[in-house]
Amino acid sequence: MNNQLPFRNNCFETYGYDILLDDTLKPYLLEVNLSPSMACNSPLDLKIKGELIKDIFNLVGFVSNDSKDLTNKVEKNPLRPLTMTNF
Repeated sequence: MNNQLPFRNNCFETYGYDILLDDTLKPYLLEVNLSPSMACNSPLDLKIKGELIKDIFNLVGFVSNDSKDLTNKVEKNPLRPLTMTNF
């Protein structure tokens, strides 16, 4: 039985890094999240995660003709994680 993924380029993972900056802006890595939440609980969350999602899709070759459409869908239901089925 072959336990290897035949087409390694067909998948990817997103990691979340929690970093603390001290008063001299020295970064400290607090933790790495293997499954970061993509829920948007604030306008800042929406901006950061919306851009992240847009960049991820651009990297895999899925380019939206209207990036405002994605933002509008997230704004309508910010607590619902985005998946390919609710696009």
